[in-house]
Amino acid sequence: MAYKEFVSELQKKIEEKKQELGYNKMVFIEDGATSTDEKELSIIRETNIKYHKTESDVLIGDYIILYQYEGQREQMCRFDCGQLYQKYENDSWEAVWEQILSSIDSSRKFMELGIIDLIEKNEYDLLKDKLFIRPLNFNDHRYELKNHIYRRVGDMVLVLYILASDENDGKRHDVMSIKIPKSSMQAWGIAEEEVWENALSNTYIMAPPRIYLNAMDIVNPPYHRGAFMALNSDITSLAPNAVPTVTTTAQINGAIAMFYPGVMKRIAELFGDDYYIAFTGTSEARLHKKGTIQPRNILMRIKQMNKAFDPSEVLSNKVYLYETANQEMRQLEL
Repeated sequence: MAYKEFVSELQKKIEEKKQELGYNKMVFIEDGATSTDEKELSIIRETNIKYHKTESDVLIGDYIILYQYEGQREQMCRFDCGQLYQKYENDSWEAVWEQILSSIDSSRKFMELGIIDLIEKNEYDLLKDKLFIRPLNFNDHRYELKNHIYRRVGDMVLVLYILASDENDGKRHDVMSIKIPKSSMQAWGIAEEEVWENALSNTYIMAPPRIYLNAMDIVNPPYHRGAFMALNSDITSLAPNAVPTVTTTAQINGAIAMFYPGVMKRIAELFGDDYYIAFTGTSEARLHKKGTIQPRNILMRIKQMNKAFDPSEVLSNKVYLYETANQEMRQLEL
């Protein structure tokens, strides 16, 4: 089936399944579209940033948007027709529907949780226990971060989020969250440093740091394994040639563990020296004691892994060095 025929058939099938899918309105926006309407133009800009990391008033690609309404609240669910066509060609219509149903279900759940309403109330006390920090790649998210709260670290950013839901059935771990806009911080009237420290503390509580010495240790480990920051931990040193993995008990967004208070310093104590940090994804970081490997070799491995993984999981394209003398991590220019 040719692409244009697929898009036409897709719209027809979505319309036929309107009751099953539970949406209120479907809109198809074609590649090259623009608008003089500010709301429509905003959607085009957001779509280009979300899917193409590009700021443009002209739409890149074809999209189907499904709208759901609840009271005065509008929820939007976007689908990249090109991406769905690839899924159809590589798999089947069933795979296309699985993705559509999953996205609509997540969108509906997000609306039911009422998180947007909670944010718009601008009451810090209602939100403070749900705030957490998530690591992202700066270049991949630079445009969408303009109106949100973040701190840049080299080619990475630590971003302030609110947790909507966190479900883990042992087979699948689903986390729903939303970035906190700058306008909320201003409305709270709370010092940013206080908000940030609280969010980082929440993140630590939600997902304590862990260090694993073997690759298999990461697979369904017992809670206490790798608890190197715990009182009376049995991890008292790291062998010079060890290549430990640092993550969290949750593992999703586990690279944030490196930024918990005291973690970098404690690892330096365990190594007894400076060490290199390779952020091999949003979920983890791998460490090498300085002098045991050339940093260019680490960089080569990072680039190889980033090419192999889902782009959304890429955190960094750089090698970092933690120096005990000044107790700081710095990016290496290689």
